[in-house]
Amino acid sequence: MNLDKRLVSVIEAARSKKAFRIRLLDVSGIASFTDTFAFMCGGSDRQNRAVADAIEEALKFAGVRPLSTEGAQNGNWILLDYGDFIIHVMDEETRSFYNLEGLWSGGRELQLPVEAVPGSTDKSER
Repeated sequence: MNLDKRLVSVIEAARSKKAFRIRLLDVSGIASFTDTFAFMCGGSDRQNRAVADAIEEALKFAGVRPLSTEGAQNGNWILLDYGDFIIHVMDEETRSFYNLEGLWSGGRELQLPVEAVPGSTDKSER
């Protein structure tokens, strides 16, 4: 199964800002309000905002805008709601405390795109 191009853009944008512990969960069979959750961490509130901004910019370039956003002011948990997918950018403490991945453990893990090899321009190496 190929990953939705928008989700590939999300992962690439997050990686460009050094987000870590990135996961995608397909919850289409168990959640009525979305199909996919994206979870990722930044090392600080400032990094979380940078990750969220990069994601928004990448998706905006692709013609996609969020239905709503929350948490950018505080920065420890930023939620970007795109309807059929929801992105959570959190610090590790918040992610552990709320354990959304445990709550939605019935979801199916989606495979992340392979990271580009530094200095490579050949997309077949991805």
